Amino acid sequence: MKIGIIQNKTKENCDIYVEKIVRAIEKHGGVAVVADCDGDMTTAYDGSDMVISVGGDGTFLSAAASAVEKDIPVLGFNLGTLGLLTEFEKDDIDSKIAKIASGEYDIEQRRVIDVYTVDRKGHDEFLGIALNDCVYTRDVLSGIAYVNLYIDDVFVDMYPCDGFIVATQTGSTAYSMSAGGPIVEPGNDVNIITSICPHTLFARSFVAKPTSTVRLELCREHDGMHVILDSRISHTIYGKDTIECRASDKSLRIVRIDPPNFYTALRSKFTDRNGKVSGV
Repeated sequence: MKIGIIQNKTKENCDIYVEKIVRAIEKHGGVAVVADCDGDMTTAYDGSDMVISVGGDGTFLSAAASAVEKDIPVLGFNLGTLGLLTEFEKDDIDSKIAKIASGEYDIEQRRVIDVYTVDRKGHDEFLGIALNDCVYTRDVLSGIAYVNLYIDDVFVDMYPCDGFIVATQTGSTAYSMSAGGPIVEPGNDVNIITSICPHTLFARSFVAKPTSTVRLELCREHDGMHVILDSRISHTIYGKDTIECRASDKSLRIVRIDPPNFYTALRSKFTDRNGKVSGV
């Protein structure tokens, strides 16, 4: 059993917990290879049976992006503040690794989105995959964007707005939720389309089939637009090039050992240290 470890060294005591995970892996007969999330992670993936991300959800997404391409399952160890994607915490390292060594775990499949730009002549360019979300947004100092939304080539409406979020079920608790989108329980494979700060009284999120193609098209020229994938990769969009989010043939494979109830975890992650719901 070879396990790659992707660490975020900016997290407090990261090196201490990585050392504990490495010792636990070796104790149970495995081999561990450690790499930094902001460096060359190749050695952590080559020949590995799975990858463990050590950090927060951002570290998990960074590790998972390469894992999707290589079809390797990912397990998250939480050193962050929320950690809805991470599976286990600081006090149960040995028990989790023991279950991995004995094969006592499941693999949860999560669909991802392929994101393209399409120019006026119909030529498309692949920008990357989105595990959480594709955010199509204007510059802070640029004017309002006028965006036509199409789902499966059917015109939905024109939105004067700051942009759009196209989220997977995995990303429903991230930026999409903050923008007023629905929370989706894992196992409901859907795409969530939410406008950002729309200048209209009646804008609502749309929940579309996972096989749907979502097209975002400027109806007025705007040179201050960007596409951001999982808060990691940013592309500038020029003129009236459109964005298409398409169903991918790839999926994110998340290792699940003793996953908590989704709703219990959700409430727990969004409470403050006094046990009160944040903002109340």
